[in-house]
Amino acid sequence: MSQDPDSQVIIRPDEGARVPRMDMVHKVDAHHLGGRLLVVEGQVAPGTLIPPHTHTREDECSYVISGRVVFQVGEDVVTADAGSYVIKPRGVSHAFWNAGSEPARVMELHVPATFASYYDEVAAIFADSAMTEPERREALEAHHARYGVTFHWDRVAELADRHGVKP
Repeated sequence: MSQDPDSQVIIRPDEGARVPRMDMVHKVDAHHLGGRLLVVEGQVAPGTLIPPHTHTREDECSYVISGRVVFQVGEDVVTADAGSYVIKPRGVSHAFWNAGSEPARVMELHVPATFASYYDEVAAIFADSAMTEPERREALEAHHARYGVTFHWDRVAELADRHGVKP
């Protein structure tokens, strides 16, 4: 086995690169498996909605580590308890939210690893205090376009109202 630190065989619970300003950790990065898989873990705070969006370049699967998370995949709405997997194919709109009172932890698996820098770049856009809100929105739209992701903002208010969550 190589002594190269990028060729890790095990990533322990407290290991991984943290995404600044987001409660997320890179666990299996693109370099680990030649760009074929990306695994990140994150926390979803109570009442938080991840807005509806569609990926064009990768399939995604969520694994609920702890807590309970509600997912909308296409028109299907499912509640996933700890230990559940939720399959989110490319080209299908999906959103998720924590409708509970406790934080939930979710592992996101992306195939292939086209999202390797996505979350870090979003964090950098939000961290840039020199940006005005219109500039930030424009930067986020350009960022999403580069990654082939479309957000469905027209559906956020209805989801938030119906499920009592905030984007």
